Amino acid sequence: MATRRRLRIMRPRLRDLFGQLIVTVLDLRAWLIAVPRMDPDSHRCAWYIRAYDVVAKIRAAKAAGTFDDLVREVAQPPAYWWHRFNWR
Repeated sequence: MATRRRLRIMRPRLRDLFGQLIVTVLDLRAWLIAVPRMDPDSHRCAWYIRAYDVVAKIRAAKAAGTFDDLVREVAQPPAYWWHRFNWR
């Protein structure tokens, strides 16, 4: 019984005190790397997060249980941009 209680304590909470889903900076960085494949240190990130309402999309993905599948480690993109679009 003590191990079950210990596991419950070690598991991160998905909701805060008021029932909102928690979105951390690490979640935002993982989304930016995986979904639009944008550098999180880019000057465009703040605009992208606001314009496309990324926080709401992350909350919806966490509520649906698909967030981990979306941000799973992606393969390195090819060296040339035209490979991304299957040109050449």
